[in-house]
Amino acid sequence: MAPATVRAAAMNGWESFLEDRAAAPVLGDGPLADELQPESMPLAEFVRFSEAVVARTRDVAIPWLAGGNYDLAALGPLGDAINSAGRVGSALRRLVDYFSLLQDCTDIRLGLEDDMASVSYRILDPDIWPRHHDAMFTLGIVSQILKRGLHGHLGGHWDKIEFAFEAESHEMRGDIGKVVCAPCTFGADTNQIRFPAALLDLALPAQANPPVADVRQLTRSIVAKRRETPLVDRLSQMVLRDLNSCAIEQERFAREMGMSSRTLRRKLTEQGSSFQQVLDECRMRQAVFEFRVRPDLSIAQIALRLGYAEHSNFTRAFHRWSGISPQAFRTNLAGTAH
Repeated sequence: MAPATVRAAAMNGWESFLEDRAAAPVLGDGPLADELQPESMPLAEFVRFSEAVVARTRDVAIPWLAGGNYDLAALGPLGDAINSAGRVGSALRRLVDYFSLLQDCTDIRLGLEDDMASVSYRILDPDIWPRHHDAMFTLGIVSQILKRGLHGHLGGHWDKIEFAFEAESHEMRGDIGKVVCAPCTFGADTNQIRFPAALLDLALPAQANPPVADVRQLTRSIVAKRRETPLVDRLSQMVLRDLNSCAIEQERFAREMGMSSRTLRRKLTEQGSSFQQVLDECRMRQAVFEFRVRPDLSIAQIALRLGYAEHSNFTRAFHRWSGISPQAFRTNLAGTAH
C-alpha cells in the first residue's frame, strides 16, 4: 500500500501557538521551516509533527487550538464548500464526503443515532502510531464548525457533547477533558465527537463575501482520485476500515467499488494479487497495531478482532507472515518499547 499523504496546508496556523522557545526545534526541523511547501506531504510526517509539538511544549491544548482556529479557506475548494454551507449539518457532510481530497487512508464518518449525531475519525494505516494529537487537531476542526453554528453561545449545548479517543488517557500527555471542556473516554476503536443531533440544523453565520463552492467539481475530483488509486490500495483501505466492525466480504467490497466479484478477482490477478492476499496482509499489519495499542488483550481476543474464528488459525497465519509466533512477536515488541 502506498504511503498516505495529507495536504501540506494542514501545517498552517500552528506557529501562532508555538511561541515558547521549547517549540523552536519543532519548527526548525519540520515542514514549517520550508518557505515553499509541496502541495502534499507524508501523513506519517504530519502526525510525527503533531506528537512532537506536544512532547516538546508539554502543552496538550495546542493541536486542539490549531484545529479550532484553522482557516478553512486554506483547504481550497473544499474549504470554500464548507464555508459556504448554510447549516452545520451540510458543512460537516461536505467535510466528511470530500475529506479524502485532503488526506489519504482515513476513515471519517458523520453518524446519527437517535437524538445524537457524531463525527468519527481514524487513520487506517496501522503503521502510523502514536497519532493521538492528530486526532485532537481534526476534531478541533469539527468543533470549530459546531461552534460557528452555536454562534459562541455554548450554554446548554456544549455540556451535552462527548469525546472518545483511540489513545489511553495517560498517552495523551495531559488532561484532555479540561482542554475540550467535555467528558472523554479512552481506548476506543476510533476518535469521535458526539453531540445533540439538533445541532445539525443550526444555521451558520452569513459571510460578507461568501466563497463560491463548486460541489460538482469536488465530486468529479473524488471520482478521479479513486480511479488513480491502485485497486490493491483501495481494497486494503476498505479491509482496514472494516476489520474490527463487520464481516469482511469480497462481494460487498466489489459492489462498493462498482464492479462484480468476478471483475474484482480478475483485476486483482492482473495486478499480481488476490483478495485473500490483501486480506492476509491487512490482518497481519493490523495485528502488529493491536499488539502495540492493546497490550492487555489476549492473543485469542486479538484473533477474534481480526476476524478469525479460531485463534490457532491466526497463530499459523502470523507465523507464516513474520517467522515467529504472535506471542513471541508481542514480547519482542514490548522489549523494544522499553
